[in-house]
Amino acid sequence: MRLVVRKYGGTSVGTPERIRTVARRVAAAHRSGEQLVIVVSAMGDSTDDLVALAGQVSGSEASRRHPREWDMLLSAGERIAMALVAMAIRDQGVEALSFTGSQAAIVTDGAHTAARILEVRAERVREELRRGRVVIVAGFQGVSPEREVTTLGRGGSDTTAVALAAALRATACEIYTDVDGIYTADPRRVPDARRIREISHTELVELATAGAQVMHSRAVEIGARYGVDIRVLSSLVDAPEGTLITRTPQGMEELALSGIASSRGQARLVVRDLPPGLATSTELLSRLASAAISVDTITEALEANGRSQLQLTVAQDALGQARGIAEQLAGQLGGGRVETLGGLARIALVGSGMTGRPGVYAQTFRILLEAGVSLHAVSTSSMSITVWVPEQSETVALEALHRAFGLAE
Repeated sequence: MRLVVRKYGGTSVGTPERIRTVARRVAAAHRSGEQLVIVVSAMGDSTDDLVALAGQVSGSEASRRHPREWDMLLSAGERIAMALVAMAIRDQGVEALSFTGSQAAIVTDGAHTAARILEVRAERVREELRRGRVVIVAGFQGVSPEREVTTLGRGGSDTTAVALAAALRATACEIYTDVDGIYTADPRRVPDARRIREISHTELVELATAGAQVMHSRAVEIGARYGVDIRVLSSLVDAPEGTLITRTPQGMEELALSGIASSRGQARLVVRDLPPGLATSTELLSRLASAAISVDTITEALEANGRSQLQLTVAQDALGQARGIAEQLAGQLGGGRVETLGGLARIALVGSGMTGRPGVYAQTFRILLEAGVSLHAVSTSSMSITVWVPEQSETVALEALHRAFGLAE
């Protein structure tokens, strides 16, 4: 008997009618002989509504000042959805039972608002499956060893589903969302983007980290670690194939690139006339880390006077604080000026086929040059090329790269 973990996102359960549609499909799959664990997100915008309510009561920093209560509050959205989905499935004549993350024994660390899963025991889930019931689990939440309710942060319901599939050794893990798969680029930005039939876990982690929003990288990383194949499907249209995320997709060497993702709100920071060597860059990175500032890239170059220049890329909203830290360090080390440039977009070209294929980097730069797009930073790996361009040039760059690398339909 097939054991399938299905996750339905907020759009998929966003209205009573959509909940009933999900229930009909789940009931039909159950009658066909499948064992089913259903992971649900909160309905529609209900999480945003809870966040707004907390802001009205406790101000804009409620999550920072009250992390425990924040988790208690936000976990309510998924609890509401799980109970309604269980009711709707039972109305279809199929036995169903809903569990919170703690009842499903999804054990996390104690980091409120951004907990990480330590283990999934799920014995109660197994017991109910053996009784022939459909089990509905609230996504996005778990319980710490101290028996505190925790939430998993962005993409938490995807993470819940893949972790359950790994723990239960499920036959399949299906992620139902409002799109019919993963595309070579955001189809809202690149109209001729096409759906990817198969993609590797590693490639999708790169795309998700770069800004692709169909699945969160944490969930895909769990899939890669435990060998869980994941299929992304639409709950709104009849498109049964979707996109398969697997270790070794067929035809993965046919194209140099698998997809392109982008994100705005990026910035560059340059610190000039510093003492050369690893000690300087280590000190700067340590100070930025102490201020909880994430650095995407850092490069060092020697200047004509033998001193060093460091270039970093950070999120736009951290640029002011990062500049202050850099200026303080430069002053202490006898360094020169600090230059900043905001309003950048980060574009990542991802593909396992790039490894060992000459000319990909040169082609990327030539495409941007011909499109009149200026380049402000570059980062490369065996599977990706990431460039930073002005936000106003993002769409032009996306379309030009997508077309030139043969990703269009």
